Amino acid sequence: MAKLPPYLRRDFRLLDVHSHSGFEPLQFLTHGFPFCHSLRTNHEENERIGVSHAVVFPFCTSFYYNLPALRQGRVELERKIGTAPFQFENEQLLKQIYELFPAYKKMFIPFAIVDTVRETKKQVKALTALIERYPFFGLKVHPRTTQARVDTLLKEGRPLLEFAKAYDLPILFHAAYPGSPDPFSQISQILAVARAHPQLRYNAAHFCGFHQETFEEVARTDNVWVDAAAMAIGCDLVLQKSKIYESGKAKIPADYRDPAKVFATIARMFPDKFMWGTDNPAHTFVSNTAIRPGAKPIRIELWSTMEREKNLLRDVSGKLYRKVAYENALQFLEG
Repeated sequence: MAKLPPYLRRDFRLLDVHSHSGFEPLQFLTHGFPFCHSLRTNHEENERIGVSHAVVFPFCTSFYYNLPALRQGRVELERKIGTAPFQFENEQLLKQIYELFPAYKKMFIPFAIVDTVRETKKQVKALTALIERYPFFGLKVHPRTTQARVDTLLKEGRPLLEFAKAYDLPILFHAAYPGSPDPFSQISQILAVARAHPQLRYNAAHFCGFHQETFEEVARTDNVWVDAAAMAIGCDLVLQKSKIYESGKAKIPADYRDPAKVFATIARMFPDKFMWGTDNPAHTFVSNTAIRPGAKPIRIELWSTMEREKNLLRDVSGKLYRKVAYENALQFLEG
């Protein structure tokens, strides 16, 4: 399963390695945005800015969860929709690609999303049934919204890790740099998993929080890459001195008033590790939720567009452009 099928191997120009489709209960229930994104809209937006291929996965919380509890910041199982966490959401996305909009399968590289701590054997059973009907090409993990630390993949999540090995599937993590208030998504744990299981490939999303020492450590780890998902609003947060990303002396030195300059700086420093991605539609993010259970909700309101994310590539060209635009992503996807 490591190699993409022939219909996905054609005419690579720009590969968005990080995008969503479907419905996000947590954002909807807490008056956040975005809370939904159709595959058709994703396709139209990609065509508008010249994206030829896009990794896509469902949003980050599941209808298998108890919705009133989710609204209060707790992840509890209700088990009324689907047969396991994210079973319904993964099936919905795959049916959209292969049945409702089959012409789109030339663009979209679907990943399935998983919860690394709850009913993982049930998830593997559901994923096995799905992949035999509708091919998908990787797994997505969002530790913060599932409230499951990365290292649970080595314990309760072990069946999911073995499933990924059986089908040679790369794993994309929502990732947080060491100074982040997010205790679930720490890159140090992603690196530990990658070193313990070197036969798999991993993406630590969100540009290492601009933390240079962490990026350098990733660069020394053969089977880990980093994406630029939602990097434009990441630069906005640095200018706001937010703790979500590194805004002090430990950040990669660049002019954060101009995200394209920051992107080009990172691309030149780490040409074999950096991948362009948008987080579409979460390149715009309005949230009223807490970073961790029991904490005070944080109001975040940040706005971007697909055009602004495409502009990140403004100052890279030639071989370096090809690397960050699609070649590094193909290494992550296929090895």
